[in-house]
Amino acid sequence: MTAGKWRRLLPYLVLLTASVITIGYVLDELPATPSGAAPAASPSPTPFMHSDGLSDSHDGYLIQPVALPVKRGKAIPVAFRILGPDGLPLLSYETIQTRQLHLYLVRDDASNYQHLHPALADGTWTTTVDVTDGGAYRFYAEFVPRGKDTLGHPTVLGLPFLITGDTKLAPLPAPAPSATVDGFTLTRLDGVTHLRAARGELLRFKVSSAAGPPVLEPHLGAMAHLSAFEVRTLGLTHAHAAADAPDATLTFHVEFANRGEQRLYLEFKVAGTVHRTAFTVFVT
Repeated sequence: MTAGKWRRLLPYLVLLTASVITIGYVLDELPATPSGAAPAASPSPTPFMHSDGLSDSHDGYLIQPVALPVKRGKAIPVAFRILGPDGLPLLSYETIQTRQLHLYLVRDDASNYQHLHPALADGTWTTTVDVTDGGAYRFYAEFVPRGKDTLGHPTVLGLPFLITGDTKLAPLPAPAPSATVDGFTLTRLDGVTHLRAARGELLRFKVSSAAGPPVLEPHLGAMAHLSAFEVRTLGLTHAHAAADAPDATLTFHVEFANRGEQRLYLEFKVAGTVHRTAFTVFVT
């Protein structure tokens, strides 16, 4: 064979050699399967611990919109159904925190938070909501189907909707050690310390006023409620304060899966009135 022919064949020989080496390596690394034995089955995917409202379905349950806001206004009708694994409207629910279903609303800048309690009739949940500015919003329906363990994680399903037009987006406030609302000051007892992702943490807030520590009253079956939205994804984590609140101090056990900012909305009750304030927390 002439030198010219060898030069033309050289690239093909290199490719063939590399292929043979690769195949040999892969065969050597593969675990041996006994003759006649069936290959090992692929491991099942690890299920999510709980839902966070970023999907309209979870664990066989689906939220189906009936009427969502399409423009700004006050007391806009909202209606939806929860469909069970059989595809039919779910009619029976466990009572969690004194209600059968809790509905939360937040905009994609983690502002405009609302906590609502729709009414159920003939398989359809209905309520009204105030939407005073444009933007992309999401509803979070939190519930426990009848027969499921009420001590476990409730199911949380989400519904997005869009209000077109000019929108005044709210910048995310920086972490702060305290916040005030309606004459009350809530102080985070660990200041602006970062929390750690994927592990249980304690968040403690002391409530005070000019008249001294107020007498906190139960609100929806708990001493206080905390709705935390991961700023990047808007995934919801809902927590309740410990049953005792010595010296008007609220304690929440929380665990956040991811790093980044969390926008917290804290609700507490004094003298029959519910008050709400917000904190930003950073998770590392």
